Amino acid sequence: MITMYTSDRAFVTPREVASIQSAQNGDTSGVLNRGKQLNITVNGLTATVNTGQALVLGRLVEVVTPTSITLPANSNGKLCIVVDIAKENTYVGNAGKPDYYPTINQVYLAAVTGELVQEDINNGGYVYELPLATFSTNSTSGTVSQHNPIFNDTGWIDLELAHGSTYNPEAYARYRVFNGICYLRWYNIACQNSQYGNQVFKIPQKIKPSVKGQFVIAGSNININNGDHKFCNFIVPDVANPIGVVYAMWGNNQDMGIGITGATGSGQYPLG
Repeated sequence: MITMYTSDRAFVTPREVASIQSAQNGDTSGVLNRGKQLNITVNGLTATVNTGQALVLGRLVEVVTPTSITLPANSNGKLCIVVDIAKENTYVGNAGKPDYYPTINQVYLAAVTGELVQEDINNGGYVYELPLATFSTNSTSGTVSQHNPIFNDTGWIDLELAHGSTYNPEAYARYRVFNGICYLRWYNIACQNSQYGNQVFKIPQKIKPSVKGQFVIAGSNININNGDHKFCNFIVPDVANPIGVVYAMWGNNQDMGIGITGATGSGQYPLG
C-alpha cells in the first residue's frame, strides 16, 4: 500500500504534519523567540516557567500562562518539556461544534533526575524530553541554570563590547544561533582601553556554552599596540561565569595588558 497525505481529499493528522515540520528543520528541537522564551524562576522548591513556545521534533508546544512545577528535594537534574504521544488526550463536547474543548495530556513539564529519554517520536518512539535548565535542590529550596536549546536560525545579532573596548572603522562583533550551534565573529575591535587591554565583547547568558570550564576559539591578525600583527587565542567563558566577557590570551598569561588595537576572530560551539 502507498498513500500521499498532502493530496486532494486526504485525511491528515498531527502525526503527518509534525513529521514534515521536523524533517524540514533537520529533526532538531528548541525554543522559539516567542513570549518570554520560557524564562524560569524559582521560589523555594517551586519552579515557574514563563510564556513561550518550543518545537519538539515538529510538535509545536506553548506555555500559554506561567506554569509551575515542584522540584524534588535534595536532587540534581534537568527541568524539561516532555512530549509523550503514548498518553491519551481527552475532550468534552462535539468536534466541530462550539462546545468542543480538548485537554492535551501529551505534553507536560517534568523534573528529570535520571538520564533523558529522547526517542524519535516521528519514527516509532513515544517520549521526547527537551531540557530547558539544570536544577539543584536541598530540602527547602532550589536553583536553576537555564540554557534553552535555541531553535533554527536567529540571523546575525550584534554583541555588546566589553567595557572600554570600541569599534574601529568597519569593525563588528556578532553572534548567530543556527540549529543549536552558536557562531561568533568579530573584526578589528579596539581593546587597548579595556581591562588588561584584552577584553573584547560580552557573551549574553542565553548563549553561554553549557559545558564546564572555559575553552579557546581561534583569533587571527591581532594588531598589538606596538604595531605587530600576531596570532592570539580567545577565551570563551562557561555558563557559570558571571562576567561573561571574551578576552584574548597571549601565551599563557591572560592579564598582561597587551593593548590590542585590532582584535579579529571567529568560533562556534553547541548550545544545550
